[in-house]
Amino acid sequence: MEFLISIALQVLALLIVVPAVTAGGVAVRQGGFFRGLLVLFCIGLTNMILWFGLTLVTVGMTLVLQYLTFGLVGLLINALAFKLTASALNDVLYVRSYGSAFLAAVVMVLTNCAIRYFLF
Repeated sequence: MEFLISIALQVLALLIVVPAVTAGGVAVRQGGFFRGLLVLFCIGLTNMILWFGLTLVTVGMTLVLQYLTFGLVGLLINALAFKLTASALNDVLYVRSYGSAFLAAVVMVLTNCAIRYFLF
């Protein structure tokens, strides 16, 4: 049950909080809940593929790289996942720039941390 509540809260954060913080720089077009769920799923899938590719390129040193940069690499990968998802789902997700995508990644990470803190 907590997993479904967590997903629902993440979709609401993507639909409401991210556009508010990025001043419309990242937004789900005609944002319904199921479109937000689709975007969240695609961002997660893209993020997973990017991390796998980065792990292959760095020969398994991704975790070390993440620790050495204090998580900055993770935020950059998340922002890239936002941009790639927006280019693949052009009519569903709008991302103005990489800076907006980076800010959206920061908001989603903080939202996810807050959800995990309060639910689990």
